[in-house]
Amino acid sequence: MGEFSPIHWLIILVIVLLLFGGRKIPELAKGLGEGIRSFKEGMSGNSATATQTAQAQAVAPTGLTAKQGDGQIVLNWNASAGASSYNVKRSGTSGGPYSQIASTAATNFTDSGLASGTKYFYVVSSFNSAGESANSAEVSGTPA
Repeated sequence: MGEFSPIHWLIILVIVLLLFGGRKIPELAKGLGEGIRSFKEGMSGNSATATQTAQAQAVAPTGLTAKQGDGQIVLNWNASAGASSYNVKRSGTSGGPYSQIASTAATNFTDSGLASGTKYFYVVSSFNSAGESANSAEVSGTPA
């Protein structure tokens, strides 16, 4: 009584095919396999991908400053550990939305050709193989 006969397995297979369709079964099996593999890695503590991602996660730059000049604004910030480059973003309004205006490996950037008397708002994010960090604190400047 505690075992399934071949007839029971056949009935279960027919029900699964009716519910999910023949094309969905390989997708379900693949998802189940990936889930089991991920669970095993998590339980053993050997999840190299999760460890690498946590170690390599980009950190938002700090110390962003803006110095106003003649038709330009010079931005400087502190280096972020693990950053391979920085995305400089600008907005015409405080709080954004920001548009990326440059990507640089340096910890400074000069935004030139700006309209005098117009206030600009800036943030910087760092970038590495794990992706992009959150934005830095916002600074503003008004070119002369």
